[in-house]
Amino acid sequence: MRLPVDTSRLTVLIIGTPVPATVYGTDTQRTTADGRPLFKVPVLLSGTGEKTDPTTILTVPGPLPTLEKSVPCRVDGLTISTWTMRGQDGRERSGVTLRADSVDTAALKPSRP
Repeated sequence: MRLPVDTSRLTVLIIGTPVPATVYGTDTQRTTADGRPLFKVPVLLSGTGEKTDPTTILTVPGPLPTLEKSVPCRVDGLTISTWTMRGQDGRERSGVTLRADSVDTAALKPSRP
């Protein structure tokens, strides 16, 4: 199931370096249906209403712009998806993932004289 997330009240802050999203258990980079490479971008979400701002990983298709740490970013097309998989031990695991169509910091950077 994929649900859209309203980002109008969120501040998304880059907190780490983007890394390639890989196929579980391999070094092969995951891609979108149209062949674009996927990246994992560590972020902090502010404005969620929680007492402590949560940190999470956004999965975003590339190519990515230059993303600097501690810089707020604009996230377009943010969705949350549920997933379930069976591990090699036969146990079922479930979770959620956040995906975005794009992430950009250029529009939010203050202009320097």
